[in-house]
Amino acid sequence: MQIVSCRRAAIAALSTCFVLPAAQAAEEEAIIVTASRTLQSANDTLASTSIIDREQIDNSQARDVMQLLQLEAGIDMARGGGPGGSTSLFMRGTNSNHTLVLIDGVRASSATTGSFAWAHLAPSDIERIEIVRGPRAAHYGSDAVGGVIQIFTRDNKGSHVRVQGGSYNSRLVEFGTGDSKGNLDYSLNATHRDTDGFSATNSKSSFFNSDEDPYRNNSVSGKLDYRLNDDTQIAFKGWHSDSKSNFDQGTQDNQNSTGDLRLTHQSTTNWEQQLSVGYAKDENETNEPSRSSFVQTNRLMADWKHDLTLSDNALLTAGISTVEEDTLNINRITDATVYDESIRNNGLFTSLQYFAGDHDIQLSGRVDDHETFGSHNTGQAAWGYQLNEQHRLFASYGTAFQAPSSNNLFHPGYSGFYAGNSDLEPEESESFELGTKSQFGAQQLSISLYHTEIDNLISYSGTNSQAINIDKASIEGVEVVHRYQAKTWQLKSQLTLQDAVDDETGEDLDRRAGEKLSVNYTRQFENDSQLGVEWLYRSKRKDDDERLDAYQLVNLSGQYQLASDFWFEGRVDNLLDEEYELQYGYNTAGLSAYAGVRYHF
Repeated sequence: MQIVSCRRAAIAALSTCFVLPAAQAAEEEAIIVTASRTLQSANDTLASTSIIDREQIDNSQARDVMQLLQLEAGIDMARGGGPGGSTSLFMRGTNSNHTLVLIDGVRASSATTGSFAWAHLAPSDIERIEIVRGPRAAHYGSDAVGGVIQIFTRDNKGSHVRVQGGSYNSRLVEFGTGDSKGNLDYSLNATHRDTDGFSATNSKSSFFNSDEDPYRNNSVSGKLDYRLNDDTQIAFKGWHSDSKSNFDQGTQDNQNSTGDLRLTHQSTTNWEQQLSVGYAKDENETNEPSRSSFVQTNRLMADWKHDLTLSDNALLTAGISTVEEDTLNINRITDATVYDESIRNNGLFTSLQYFAGDHDIQLSGRVDDHETFGSHNTGQAAWGYQLNEQHRLFASYGTAFQAPSSNNLFHPGYSGFYAGNSDLEPEESESFELGTKSQFGAQQLSISLYHTEIDNLISYSGTNSQAINIDKASIEGVEVVHRYQAKTWQLKSQLTLQDAVDDETGEDLDRRAGEKLSVNYTRQFENDSQLGVEWLYRSKRKDDDERLDAYQLVNLSGQYQLASDFWFEGRVDNLLDEEYELQYGYNTAGLSAYAGVRYHF
């Protein structure tokens, strides 16, 4: 699929958008911070962005974060089995470790695998999700090849309790509270989830076992925010998850934590500085008859950022950062240390945003000094132009790099297979994007065309599936997002067309769909009750030497207000009882239903 054909298909698919009747003006623009590390209107960013806020999460009644993210343009999801199964996210066709995941500004992915444990993050712990598609290494350093997803933990206003149950003997209990007292804001949220689940694998798998694979998760998130005076604020935010997953070969115990302590000071009228210290911990205990292991990541990071207002139309951002990662892998069968490594990376970054009439310009650059791989320079240039009141055009070019994970470098593999490689080189990329953002009264339309080249792509395709650098991967595509906001209902459609190809073999990269379309319809009623319908289509995908069939999902959600502070809520997943696979040989849930109550006090 060539990018021009992608564009034609996208425009054709959206050609009916403008026959909708006129309606009220769109709601107040959302504010996003992840794209440039400064506060911006989502429509003013020179990047493709989207936001999932707390209201959307409540309306969807999503059981896990994958159900929220799989609807978003440019994102492919894969999971091995049911709840608690290993979950991968591919943004704009890049690898699962090419998306930088931040929780309250803290790098949250495992330094051993390079990927984030999406399965263990409960939607109830999330206030909002900011998604920025396209490279952001010039702002954040390594990992931001495909984009950035930042999770902001729950910010409760008042107290609530929620109880739910449903298919596969699933249960959820949640409690949250929060308030403001003088200069202090606080919030706390705690969630318990468990399910009997279903067999993770099917008969296609070489280790198929038809027994149920249950999952249990306890999580807590919280914040303390204190205003020392009009110019100074100190805040702490934290998240912790403790879970146990069963799979056909054994069990996994996981602990994931992040914490961020942040001091913000308005030094002068045109100078704000922010000092943050973050910590992340990732532990995994795997118990199998043939192989058992303990894997741990400890990450300590510090960041000192300055925002300098040079004039009414110029903002300079500059800062320094440091990250130290300690990784440990122990073979529980022999009690031998597989590897015990520590790696430090220091960075220096700067960005200039300049506004001149209808033109916006952003120039960003960063230098990273990686302890193992030396110095890496990344940059980004973006330009925006306001064509008229309805249409905005933007274009960007950016470079990025991805340092190999500890497993990529040091893991000895399993019986000689899937071993790491200490001779690996960092992956490097460059990306181009051209996009438009349009507003027609109550309608919003954005179209983005992108092209990414990745050199030294790491792939487990060497001798005995060892990690090696392959020559190059090319990814190109188009994303189209349309939203219509009426007085009592909202319709959001998202189309992604892409090619993600290994240039050496000419084959598609695994688990990336060439076509994906999602439609989300939400209807609000006078008593704050709500009904939602989700439809998702994904085309065929390659998975190793196999092909995964195309599939479609229809999900229903709703909440009905029984009293002023009391709601009945529920969700039906896979209404059509579609049989499909996200990974070859792994099962997915059939028709399933969940219901419960939520009370605010």
